[in-house]
Amino acid sequence: MRTAPEAMALALLVSSLGSLGCMEDRVLQPAGDSDANVPIMRPDASVGPTIDGGGASACDMTGRWLQIQVTLSTALGATQKTVTWFFHDIVQTGDTFTITKSLNCSLRVTGTTTVTLTDATIEALAKHTSNSTGRKGFFKPTADGKCEFNLDRTYNLRGATRTTFLDDVWKVGDPPKDLSLFPALPANAAAGMEDWDGDNMEGITLKTGLGDRYVAQRDWNQAHGFVAQGLDRFGGDGVIVVTWDGQEKVSTQTSPLLQTTSTPQNPGYSYFERVGDRLVVVTTGAHPELETCKHAIQIGLTDFPNP
Repeated sequence: MRTAPEAMALALLVSSLGSLGCMEDRVLQPAGDSDANVPIMRPDASVGPTIDGGGASACDMTGRWLQIQVTLSTALGATQKTVTWFFHDIVQTGDTFTITKSLNCSLRVTGTTTVTLTDATIEALAKHTSNSTGRKGFFKPTADGKCEFNLDRTYNLRGATRTTFLDDVWKVGDPPKDLSLFPALPANAAAGMEDWDGDNMEGITLKTGLGDRYVAQRDWNQAHGFVAQGLDRFGGDGVIVVTWDGQEKVSTQTSPLLQTTSTPQNPGYSYFERVGDRLVVVTTGAHPELETCKHAIQIGLTDFPNP
């Protein structure tokens, strides 16, 4: 029989919902409110010194960026934090920018329990869930001398047939849609769950101290905020505000003890850092996406050890 601390730890496993949301078919926003805007806040914006010499203008996103997204989840009254790393190549024209290349580079969940990913899962996510490529936003001066930042919503899918459970309903650039308008996620291979990380288990694998969870997941996120002009590092809690929601189905191959649910604590937040050539984008070899993501994660851990 599980002790009370073990039972709580089991429930907290699902906190991996940051960019890998763990939630049973929840819709966070009210029905019909998929176009709700991120709350507008105007705090002091810098989280550190300017680096890499600044952008081409006071509000310019052109360049190679590291994004660190932080989200919180609650289970049994306790909180866990999910940190997700992204690499983006961005081109800005006027006030509008476009992400021309992007990799979703893994996550780390800390708290009562810890969730990590193997290299195979990191590589699978980088190859199949880079749904920020083509994503747009704006970064424009304000009348009070700041830069207004906005990153359009994107949707991500993991561990399931992409055409059926995402692309047939939404593509990058389409208007937002409620998660309730998407097909229900599959709970096994027969219904459309796929072994993305090649470990002969359905869906993607989340490694925990209490066992592995095999899941299919779908979520969305968007970001907005105001920062000081001329920064190459900005963001943080209450500065670049992230709203998000997600859905999950747990494979029938997962132990019943690990099939628990959580509730998101909205909003989350993001940091952005212009990393330039510090981030080596690997284009050759057997695992270019994995190696690029390892570089991105290392920079993130060095520059933001406690985001």
